[in-house]
Amino acid sequence: MGAKHTEQALQDREARLRLLFDQMPGILWSVDQDLRFTSSVGGGLRALGLQPGQVVGMTLFEYFQTDDPAFAPIAAHQQALNGEVSGYEFEWEDRTFQTRVEPLRDGNGAITQAVGVAFDITEARSARDALRESEHRYRTLFEQSRDAIYVSTLGGALLDFNPSMLSLFGYSGEEMRQLKAEKLYADPADRLRFREAVEREGYATDYEVKLVAKDGRAMDCLVSSTAQYAEDGSLAGYQGIIRDITKRKQAEETLRKEKEFSEAATGSLPGLFYLFDEEGRFLRWNRNLERVSGYSSDEIARMQPLDFFTGDDKRIIAESFEEVFRKGHTAVEADLVSKDGTSTPHLFTGTMVTLDDRRCAVGAAIDVVERRRLEQQLRQSQKMEAVGQLAGGVAHDFNNVLTVVLSNSELLLRAMGPQDPRREELQDIREAAHRAASLTRQLLAFSRKQVLKPQVLNLNEVVVNVEKMLRRLIGEDIELVTMFEPQLWAAEADPGQIEQIVMNLAVNARDAMPDGGKLSIETGNVELDETFARSHYPIVPGRYVMVAMCDTGEGMDAETRSRIFEPFFTTKKLGKGTGLGLSTVYGIVKQSGGYIWAYSEEGLGTTFKIYFPRVEREAESLEPASVAPDPVSGSETVLLVEDNESVRTLARRILENEGYEVIEAHNAAQALLSGGRHEGRIDLLLTDLVMPEISGRELAEKMSGLRPEARVLFVSGYTDHAVLESGPWSAGAGFLQKPFTPDSLARKVREVLDGAQPHKDRATDT
Repeated sequence: MGAKHTEQALQDREARLRLLFDQMPGILWSVDQDLRFTSSVGGGLRALGLQPGQVVGMTLFEYFQTDDPAFAPIAAHQQALNGEVSGYEFEWEDRTFQTRVEPLRDGNGAITQAVGVAFDITEARSARDALRESEHRYRTLFEQSRDAIYVSTLGGALLDFNPSMLSLFGYSGEEMRQLKAEKLYADPADRLRFREAVEREGYATDYEVKLVAKDGRAMDCLVSSTAQYAEDGSLAGYQGIIRDITKRKQAEETLRKEKEFSEAATGSLPGLFYLFDEEGRFLRWNRNLERVSGYSSDEIARMQPLDFFTGDDKRIIAESFEEVFRKGHTAVEADLVSKDGTSTPHLFTGTMVTLDDRRCAVGAAIDVVERRRLEQQLRQSQKMEAVGQLAGGVAHDFNNVLTVVLSNSELLLRAMGPQDPRREELQDIREAAHRAASLTRQLLAFSRKQVLKPQVLNLNEVVVNVEKMLRRLIGEDIELVTMFEPQLWAAEADPGQIEQIVMNLAVNARDAMPDGGKLSIETGNVELDETFARSHYPIVPGRYVMVAMCDTGEGMDAETRSRIFEPFFTTKKLGKGTGLGLSTVYGIVKQSGGYIWAYSEEGLGTTFKIYFPRVEREAESLEPASVAPDPVSGSETVLLVEDNESVRTLARRILENEGYEVIEAHNAAQALLSGGRHEGRIDLLLTDLVMPEISGRELAEKMSGLRPEARVLFVSGYTDHAVLESGPWSAGAGFLQKPFTPDSLARKVREVLDGAQPHKDRATDT
């Protein structure tokens, strides 16, 4: 029983072992001294297509089909039979095996067999290779990444980092290992906040902070980090990536500033700015478009350019749009209609550009209301200049005629007895000539061709001098009010002409207030800026002395205001005025270097403002007008030069009647010839200023060398006072305005002859 039971137990044990070996994933086998399989079991056999015990009886050489004793499996078994334990990996039947072979000894310790065990590691090796490949790829990315990558402990010790980390911060590897992470932060508090974010969520992405390099350079960086956990689930450290965005931030800042500049530039444009595509969709505009049009930004975004125009202007603008996309540019004037219906003329320009492969038009528009007004002022100024030239020319020629009529009337009246029946008619002729002479003087004033005697003035004194006369002139029913600037600057002008300006404007104001009113005269110091100058062409910015005269009369409409300075234009009834009063004022102001402006509305009165340039010199005291001396005869020799025969003949008769010896010449060439031939002394050169070929001025210059003893008296129907202010002869020269009378000619000749030393001597003295 006992033996049987033991045998059964051994069989059961062997069966269980065989079952265990058959189910094991590996292979177990044994070979004898001849390298012949004595057993083979294990579930791994199935992977090779074998059954347990199928190879028993085969040698290793037969199984592996080789006769090479150095073949690894054969050599390993031979080593085991020699008492050595060996192991190896080998591939067989597309599988990879990890093998271990050991010697098997009997009870006496002798080696009887070699026992081997092998496990199929094909899948494990693939996984291991994949892991190695993954680790290699990760390391490659880690090492070659342009972003800095690090691994740190909870305390901030840097365990690992890539070359970009060293390059970014400028540390060596050894230095980096000695650092704490918080040392890399410009503000250590940023790291604490960053850690809290990572610990709260397990990660943090694109956390923007300021980091500091070894050289102290601050950098804008984006940090992303992931928490690293230990096997027990506790937080062990951090793995993160740092990206330097300093240049990007700088580029963004540059772009932001450029955008701000672009918006500021377009926003500060004095006109309108717009950008729209070929379909007419607005892409961009400045606030001026919103302000001028009255439409909001949202409304403009839904509008098209043509929506701002009506009528014929819409057609003009539509054609200009076609032109800009056809020719590349356009410029056109049209009236922009705002939301409330107001129309404003603008000059619109456009240039074609390409944006994002779309054809667009970019342009600007400027308000041309001011330009049109300035153009109108320029045309008015040019018209006044043309009329002035015409008036001056007419006055010059007419003065020659009046000189003959007036002087001959005087001579005839002298020759007639008091009872002569023709005397009354002749006096009428003389008075008519005087009135005509007055008209020509006004025309000369308008055309700025009269002779002025400017001096540095305090205009307050000029107004005070004529104030009493003004009160009598305007009448008791008009209140006269004066408001003087006590510290009034000085101006340079002819005081007599300034008085005439005040008188003429006062008369004009009186006629505008038939039922009485108030006339105010004000003086002041003003500084006119660019803004004022732009709206008051052709005035230039600067410091001026202002005289303003304001009445409470009937006022004027715009049409009348545009013509008030034109000669012979008047709104007064026939016979009540010549229309030369304001023209005279205009001419005097202009010739004095000043400007005059009229402000008036119907029913609200009129204000005239006159601006004279300030001078830095002290004002001179006004001297009372001297009484002209009685005519004085003489016996000196006068060289008379006049191209108008009637005037020349008349002047010769007057001078000869006063006892002078007269040498007569009809032009400058003859005067030089006669002056050179004359053997005696020539005391006075009496010459017309305006003559063909050689002017009176040029003649005087030539005569100064030929006859240094001769004084000079110019005669002319008009001239510019500047003619008398240049040349070595100027200090000894006199001037007589045509038309002259026998008395005025005789007095002026005597005055010049009795004056200071001859011009040549004075020129030498200086």
